[in-house]
Amino acid sequence: MKSFLSFILVLASVMATAQPRVVEKAIIKMQTEVTFPENFGAGGGGGGEDGGGMRMGGPGGMDASSTIYFRGDMSKVESVSDFGNNVVISDIKNKKTTTLIEAMGRKTGFYSTPAEEEKMRARMDSMRDARRDSMQQARRDTLQRMGFSFGAPAKPEIVYTEQTKKIAGMVCKKAIIKNTQRGQTTETEVWYSPDFKLAPGFSLGGGGAAGGRGGMMSMAGVNGLDQIEGFPMEYTTARGNGFKIHMMVTKVQLDANIEDKVFDIPKGYDLKPVTDMQQMGGSRGGFRMGM
Repeated sequence: MKSFLSFILVLASVMATAQPRVVEKAIIKMQTEVTFPENFGAGGGGGGEDGGGMRMGGPGGMDASSTIYFRGDMSKVESVSDFGNNVVISDIKNKKTTTLIEAMGRKTGFYSTPAEEEKMRARMDSMRDARRDSMQQARRDTLQRMGFSFGAPAKPEIVYTEQTKKIAGMVCKKAIIKNTQRGQTTETEVWYSPDFKLAPGFSLGGGGAAGGRGGMMSMAGVNGLDQIEGFPMEYTTARGNGFKIHMMVTKVQLDANIEDKVFDIPKGYDLKPVTDMQQMGGSRGGFRMGM
């Protein structure tokens, strides 16, 4: 009987350690490298009259440094790149998200609630249905080739491996996310820490205010990152046209002491509700790096 009880205790211990620890407070720093296709910015995703705010300025690439602050029902993602500075502050408890954009000498921003986001989506859907000309379709096709999906994506397949390497001092494991769209399967290599994940409320996919807005992975269009059994520490995603994103975490502070003022909205920004954003250029201020 004692041997059996000991076996049960050992088994329970192994099962417990197999699950990633849920972290309520953390500061995470990361670097992101983006490579653009050679013809990008020449009309396929540039800043035309209806370019969707994606003004990349031509071929080449860009680097971004980002920091995530996460504390229970509050999160903040700061990003700095050659194209400007971006801050996303999410009040998960009150279901409100504020996005701040500093670029070309201007400080603008918008805030949103679930009701406002739904209203804006309905308005954009209506406009999209009313203006399905060939130019818009070409831009839509360009975005889809880059990995931006329209409509609900299919459930991804995640293949876990036993390969390991150290990232930011943590032993990470390799997983492959397979997404199939239009009969084509793309694979994304992800290195993740199996030791922790952020508590519910932080969204790796950068979802709406109702579910929290981490914004960390929203640009890449990688469906399935939020389903990894741990925290993504590095990933690379590439498209056939040359568009590529590489993200790597450089520092992790778990159980960090984060003061209330970190989540304060700074002064000097022209803040508007998200429903007014179409009058400011049609999109939410361009790419939301959050990386």
